[in-house]
Amino acid sequence: MWRCHSARLYHGGMTLTELRYITAVARERHFGRAAEACFVSQPTLSVAVRKLEDELGVMLFERNAAEVSVTPAGEKIVEQARKQAAQALGIFGHASVHDLGGLRNCQ
Repeated sequence: MWRCHSARLYHGGMTLTELRYITAVARERHFGRAAEACFVSQPTLSVAVRKLEDELGVMLFERNAAEVSVTPAGEKIVEQARKQAAQALGIFGHASVHDLGGLRNCQ
């Protein structure tokens, strides 16, 4: 169930921002490029993803010097995150919200 708190949407404790971050990392396969796509610093994005992994108790991404890859568990979670983010954008569209705060760029 979605609820609004302090201008952020939550779904079971996971924020829409976190959903955006993990889908961007999965798409870009690079934390720096994902951060650029989300208009945040790389440390901000990395800390948020690590916090989410800790909360979920599962690694979403394998990190090494060459690239970032999505773990099998991460694939399932990222796919669900994509669906939830798309739903949220639909809600914003129906509400005629004009400033989406970069949501479209970071999906």
